[in-house]
Amino acid sequence: MAWNQNLRTLVRILLAGIFLSVNMVVPSDVSAQPDEPAEKPERYWTTRWSFDDVDVGQLADRLGAIGIETGVDLEGTVSVRFNVGIPWTSLGDGAAYRFDGTLTSPRLLVDGVAVKDLSTSINYRDGVASLEKLKATVLDRRTGSANPIGSPEANAGELVATASVELVPQGDVSADVRIDQLSLDSLSDLVRKFLPDQSGFIPTAGQVSTEFEVQVPLSSISDLATYQLTGRASGRGVVLADLPPSDLDVGRVQISDQVLSMTEVSLTANAEEQPSRSIRLFGDASIPLNGVGELQLNLSGDDIPTGTVAALLIEPSSEVSIIEGKVDFILTGRGQFNEQIQDSRWTLEGMIASPQLMVAGVDLGTLEHQVRFTESELRLTPKRNPQDLPDRFEIERFESTYQISEQAMTLSNLDALIFGGRVSGSATVPLESAGTVKADLTVEELRPTIRIGTFADRQVDVTATLSGELDWSVPIDKAAEPLAHRGTANLQVAAIQLGDVNVGQLNADLDAGQSEWSLTADGTLLDGKVRVETIAAMEAGDLWSDAISRMRDTKATFDGIDLEPLLSWFLGQRSDLTGKLSGTIGVRSFASDLVGSDDPNVNAPASHVWELPAIEVDLSLVQLRYRSRLLSRSMNLESRVDNGIVEIESLMGDYATGTARAAGRVHLIDRQQQFHPRVDLRASISRVAIDRGLWFLSDLAESYQGRASGSVTVAGYGESIRVRGSVDGRDLIFYGLGLGDAHSGIQMNANLSRRSWSVLFPTIRSGVGGGQVDGELALSSTRRGGAGVDLESRWRTRRVDFFRLSTQLGKATTFAQGEITGDLVIGGKSIRTIDDLAGRFRFRLEETRGAAVPGLIGISRLLGPVSLTNQTFHEGEANGIIGRGAVVMDEFWMASQDVLIRADGKVFLRSGRMDMEALIATGNYQDVAAEFAELAAQYALRALLPASAILDVSELLCDRTLVVSILGTTANPIVRLLPVETFREEAARFLLREGQRVILAGVSTGTVGGVLGDQ
Repeated sequence: MAWNQNLRTLVRILLAGIFLSVNMVVPSDVSAQPDEPAEKPERYWTTRWSFDDVDVGQLADRLGAIGIETGVDLEGTVSVRFNVGIPWTSLGDGAAYRFDGTLTSPRLLVDGVAVKDLSTSINYRDGVASLEKLKATVLDRRTGSANPIGSPEANAGELVATASVELVPQGDVSADVRIDQLSLDSLSDLVRKFLPDQSGFIPTAGQVSTEFEVQVPLSSISDLATYQLTGRASGRGVVLADLPPSDLDVGRVQISDQVLSMTEVSLTANAEEQPSRSIRLFGDASIPLNGVGELQLNLSGDDIPTGTVAALLIEPSSEVSIIEGKVDFILTGRGQFNEQIQDSRWTLEGMIASPQLMVAGVDLGTLEHQVRFTESELRLTPKRNPQDLPDRFEIERFESTYQISEQAMTLSNLDALIFGGRVSGSATVPLESAGTVKADLTVEELRPTIRIGTFADRQVDVTATLSGELDWSVPIDKAAEPLAHRGTANLQVAAIQLGDVNVGQLNADLDAGQSEWSLTADGTLLDGKVRVETIAAMEAGDLWSDAISRMRDTKATFDGIDLEPLLSWFLGQRSDLTGKLSGTIGVRSFASDLVGSDDPNVNAPASHVWELPAIEVDLSLVQLRYRSRLLSRSMNLESRVDNGIVEIESLMGDYATGTARAAGRVHLIDRQQQFHPRVDLRASISRVAIDRGLWFLSDLAESYQGRASGSVTVAGYGESIRVRGSVDGRDLIFYGLGLGDAHSGIQMNANLSRRSWSVLFPTIRSGVGGGQVDGELALSSTRRGGAGVDLESRWRTRRVDFFRLSTQLGKATTFAQGEITGDLVIGGKSIRTIDDLAGRFRFRLEETRGAAVPGLIGISRLLGPVSLTNQTFHEGEANGIIGRGAVVMDEFWMASQDVLIRADGKVFLRSGRMDMEALIATGNYQDVAAEFAELAAQYALRALLPASAILDVSELLCDRTLVVSILGTTANPIVRLLPVETFREEAARFLLREGQRVILAGVSTGTVGGVLGDQ
C-alpha cells in the first residue's frame, strides 16, 4: 500500500544522513599501515576533520567499495565537522573507527525526494551510528532540485528524528520520528517508482503528520512484515484516485510479530455533488502481513462511492464503470488464516445498504441487507420481512454453500431470489490461472433492468422477464476465445420493454460446439413474428470481437412488425406514423473487406480496414398512415450490401395517392475508413397529393394543395445531403393562392445530425385563369429548433382570374370573373398554422364582375334598378397586408361606367369572417360636377383633410352615395346601411382623388358618364 512505501522512504532519508557521516571517516582505500604493530587495548589517533560542500554521490560510491551499502540514491553536497578517532592497528575495520560531530547540507536529493537545511549530530562507536537532533525540511516536488538558486521554494513538511543504525556488522535500524505537514506531492513520484502496479493506490496530494518509533533489520527494509513499529498518523486533503479530498486520522498504528494493527481509524471526505453529505469511513483492524495469522476487522462506511473504489481494485476496460452507486455498511470480521486456504477459517458479517446500485449495467435496486460470508457459505438476506419489501428491492435473498481449495472455489446449493425470480444451480470458479469455469444454472422468471447505454442524449434501459437453463464450461485462461467455450443455453425472454415501448417476447437456443456456434431464436416483437437463424464458424485464435465476422448462413425473417412503437422510441416522443414492416435479411458472409489495404485511395493504416458482411435485404411496408390518413398501401425495397456499399436495386410503391420510385447506392465507409454513409440516389414521384406527401409538416400541410410529379437526384453525407431536380404541379393552391398548373426546379439541403432542412423552388411558373403567376418559394426548418417551418415567397401575377385567386374569400357564382395583376410577398417564422403567416400585396383589378366580390349582391338590393351583380368594373386596386390570420384591406376600390366602390377592413382567413366598410357612389353627378371639381382642387395637396372637407363632401354626395358595413362570412355576408355622415377621412380623400381623375379624364375613361352624369 502507498503509506507502507512512504514509511520506507522516510526511513531511507534517515539512513542517508548516517551513511554520509560514516563515509567522512571510514576510508575506502586502506593503504597506509602503522610503523609498529598495534597494542591492546586499541590505540587511536584523534584528529579534527572539516569538509565543506562534499559531493555525496561520490561518498556513497566509496562506502560501497568497503561493503557499506546505503540502499538509497543520493545527490547534493554536505559539510561536516568531526572529531575522529582512527584505529592504528585496525585501519581496514569499519567497526573500529570512532567519531562524533555534526553534518549539515543546504540541499539533498534522497531517492528523488528533495530536502533542505539538513542538520544532525552524529556519534559512531563499535559499528553503530547514532543521529541526534536530526532536522530537515522536505521540499515540494514542484520546486525540488530543478529550482534555480535564489528562487522561492515551497516547503512540503518538517522532519525531526533520532535514529541509530547497526552498520558493521549490518543489523537493525531504530528511529524515533516526528513529521509535521509533509506534502504527499513530494513523495508520490518516488512511491510510484517502487510500486508501478499500485499507482491507483498512491495519494497524489495532501499533507500528512505522524509520530512513530520503528525498528527494522537493515537488510529487509523493503519488507513491511519485518518492522516493529508504534505510532499515530493524520492526513488533511489527501487525494486518492477520483475520490474527493479526504481527512484521515489513525489513533494508533502498530506492527508487531508480522501483524499490522490500526485503531481509531477515520476517513472523511466531502462529496462534490452534495457538499452537505460526506463520505465517511470508520473502524479498526488487525491484519497478518504475511497472509498467515489472526484477522480482526471492524469497519463502517457511509456514502462510499463504489465506482471509484472498484476502479482502484480493477483496471477499467472502458470509460463506463462496471459498478455505480453509493453504499453504507457495518462489517465485523474474525478469522484465522493459514498457509493453505482450505485450512483457514473466517466469518465476515454485518449490514449493507444502498438506494440504488448498478453492476455491469444491471439495476440491483435498493439494498437493505444482512450479509454473512464464511469459509463455507455466502448469504445475503433482507433486514425486513419479505412481505414488507418495497418494489425497489430486486434482491430478496442470495444463499450458497461452497468449498475452497488451492485450485478452485466450488459453489453448490446456489439459491437466489432476485429480480422477482429465482436462480439455482452450481458453479466452479478456478483460483489459479489454469482450470475450468463451469456453470449449471436454472433461471426462473427473472425481470432485471439493464442499462445498455445512451442514444440521442437519452439513457436506454431494457427490461425483460428471463427464464431458461445454462450448462457451460470454459478454461479460465481462454475465456476470451469463443472457440474454447462449450455448452448449451435455452432462454425464454418475455415482456421485453425498451424504455416505455413494449417490444414482445423471444425464445432462443444457443449451442457452442467444437468448431461452431449456432443460434436459433423466434418470437413476437412489436406485434410481428420474428425468426433468426445463424451459424458462426469459429477459428483458432478468434476473440469475441471476431464472432460477428464468423457468422454465415444467417437469416432473419419478420412479418407484421409495428412501425409506430419503433419510431416512437427512436424519436423519443410519440410518432403519428403507423404501418406494418415485413421481410427478410440474409447475411451471406464476411469474407470480403470493405476496402483492401492496398487500395491507393485509402488514407487509413492497413491494419484499420473495415470488414462488413454481404447482406441481402427484401422489405415490404404496408398500410403506412399518418394520423389514420393513408400514405401508402404498399412500399417494397430490394437491396443488397456488398463491399460496404448498399445497392438499392428497387424501392417502389404507391405514395400519397400517387407513385414513388428510387434506386441507387449508399457508401457506408469513407476513404479515411470511418463509418460515414454517403448517398447517391435517383428518385421520382408521379401525381402525388401534395398535402399528403408533406405529412411531416403536420397541420400546415393542408395549406399546400394539388398534385406533384418530378424527378430528383439525392447525394451527399448525413450532415450535408443535397437534392436537385425539377417538379411539375397540377391544380396547385399555396396558402389560398391558386397557381393552377406550374413547373419549377427544386433544390433541397438537409443535415440529419442537426435535423435541419431547407427546400427552394426558385423558378415557379404557372398559367392560371388565362393569366400567369411567377414566383419563388423557400421552406426550411426553424432556426430556433421549434415546431413549424420558416417560409419566404414572392409572387407576381399577370391578368389572372380574380375568382380563382380569391377562393378563400368566398364562393362566387358561375358569372363571377375578373383579372388581377400585381405582387404578393408572404412568409413567416415557425409557421404552424395559417395564423402565423405575414405578408403584403398590391394588385390592379381589371374587368371584374360584381358577382366575384363578396357582399356586392347584398348591396344591390339597396340600389334599386342598379345591379352590381352583372356590373363590369373596368379598373380597380387592392392594397393591404396579411398577418395574424387576417387579410387587412388598406384600400380596395373598383370603378365602372355607373358605379364607384371603395372598401377597407378585414377578412379573417381561418373563419372567412368579414369586418368591412364600403362606400358605393352611383347616379347622375352632372349638376354637382363643377362644385366637386372645385373641392378636389382645393384639397388636392392637403396631407390631412380638415373636418370641414369631410362635411362638404358628405353634403355634396349625400343623395348619390351609400355607406354600408359588411359583416358575416364570405359565404354569407350581412350588409347593413350606414348614414353618409359616417364618412371617414380615407373615404373622403378617395372620392376627391378619384372624382378629380374621372372629371379630367372625360368620357374617354368610360366612367365620366356614370360618375358625373354626362348623358
